[in-house]
Amino acid sequence: MTTTWTRRQLIDAALSNLGVLVPGQTTSDDIVAKVDELLDPTMAQLRVLDIVDVTAPSILGTPSPPTNGAFPMEFVLALSDCLAWMVAPAFNLAGDPALKVLSDQGEDTLRRLVRPSRTRRMLHVDHALRGENRRTTRGNFTQGT
Repeated sequence: MTTTWTRRQLIDAALSNLGVLVPGQTTSDDIVAKVDELLDPTMAQLRVLDIVDVTAPSILGTPSPPTNGAFPMEFVLALSDCLAWMVAPAFNLAGDPALKVLSDQGEDTLRRLVRPSRTRRMLHVDHALRGENRRTTRGNFTQGT
C-alpha cells in the first residue's frame, strides 16, 4: 500500500469533488490540463497563507522534498477540496457554496494536521491560591491565628 498519491491522483480527486466526471468516466487531457495548471499556484497559496507546505521535508518525515509530485496520503482529501474550490471557475462553478464549505473545512483540516502536538501551554495555579492552603475559618487577631 502506498503512502503517497501522485499529482494525477490528486487531480482526479479534485475533479470528483467538482462533480465533473461521471463514475467510471475517464478524464480528457484538456480537463486535466485545466486543473494541472492551477495545482502549483494553489499549493503556493496554501504555503504563503501558512496553512501547509507540502514540499517541506518535515511534513513528509523525510530528509528531502517529495519527488514526482508525491503528496502524503493524510493530506490528499483536504488538498483535493482546496484544489476543487480554486479550479471551480474554470468549470463554471465559481459560486458553488458547497465547494466553498469543503474548501474551508479542508484548510481547517490541513491546519490541524500540521500543528504541533501540544499547542496549548498549561497554566499552573499558585500554591497560595489553592483551596487546601487557604483558611476556611476566620482568624483570631488577639491569639495571632
